[in-house]
Amino acid sequence: MDFLTIKASPAYTLGLIGVFLAVSLLMAGVYQLLIRPLITRHQINRRMYKGRNQALHQVQILKSVQEMEGSLLQAAAGRMGALSKLENLQRNLLQADIYWRPGTFLGLVALAALLGFGLSSLKVGIYPALGVGALFGYVPFLLVRLKKNYKTRVIEKQMPEAMELLARSLRAGHALPSSIDLAGKEVPNPLGAEMKTVYEEQRLGLSIAAALKRMGERVASQDLQYFVTAVMLQTETGGNLAEVMENIGYLIRERLKLKGKIQALTAEGRLSAIVLALLPFIVFLALTVMSRKYVDTLFSEPAGIYLMGGGILSILIGILWMRRIIKIDV
Repeated sequence: MDFLTIKASPAYTLGLIGVFLAVSLLMAGVYQLLIRPLITRHQINRRMYKGRNQALHQVQILKSVQEMEGSLLQAAAGRMGALSKLENLQRNLLQADIYWRPGTFLGLVALAALLGFGLSSLKVGIYPALGVGALFGYVPFLLVRLKKNYKTRVIEKQMPEAMELLARSLRAGHALPSSIDLAGKEVPNPLGAEMKTVYEEQRLGLSIAAALKRMGERVASQDLQYFVTAVMLQTETGGNLAEVMENIGYLIRERLKLKGKIQALTAEGRLSAIVLALLPFIVFLALTVMSRKYVDTLFSEPAGIYLMGGGILSILIGILWMRRIIKIDV
């Protein structure tokens, strides 16, 4: 009996494997042919519906954000001569897709600074705690800048296809607002969301030139400014806007190629900057593992705190300096 069981076990195992493979293939086929198309269609419909509602919501927020005449913060900034800085902060927030009032953002900055000061004052002295608080307060500005730069890079990559889509739509006989609405539906975010916002703003009463100008203020992209300027000039002087869109798309595509070549040429410098920036932290971690008592002196002695603060400040200055050296504006 045991002999028969041993002889039959390989066939039984192969049979189980065959049944498993057959069931797996059947489930994969059902998913690919029936379930996945339904999920894709549902996601597309939900994205279009959500994008429409998001555009309307952003238009309402923009209306409230840009009406700051009666705010207490604006009055205080006007008395201190900092009204232009407040407007610049509002512009940076919009360029980072953060639809907040400047007062709300500055409140968050103050809260982060107080949090950093309170936590560090328990371990170090007052003056080092002030530096930590200032560093914590700078973090929201850094996040805004990173988000703004990311949005700008994505939009610049989307611009050539969007210009070609607008040009084809205009050649097909559509008006400019209808072409922008089509681009808002077809182009992915964030450029698609900006196009939807432009369409909704002009539908609610703004001229197409004013809506595009406001979009140019919400996006820190020189390529997008070409598009806005071309449309504003065309509304005043006339001309073949479809051909202008094609030329702008070609120009942006060539600029992206040039930026890619510059990125390749400066790759060695950027890698050197990353290595030099990370090397002090790697050495610090290595010393912490190899000789913990040697590193503990920096935390136990008052001078060690100042030495670490000076070292971190020097590293930040070096990073900014190397970044400026390898950065080439196109």
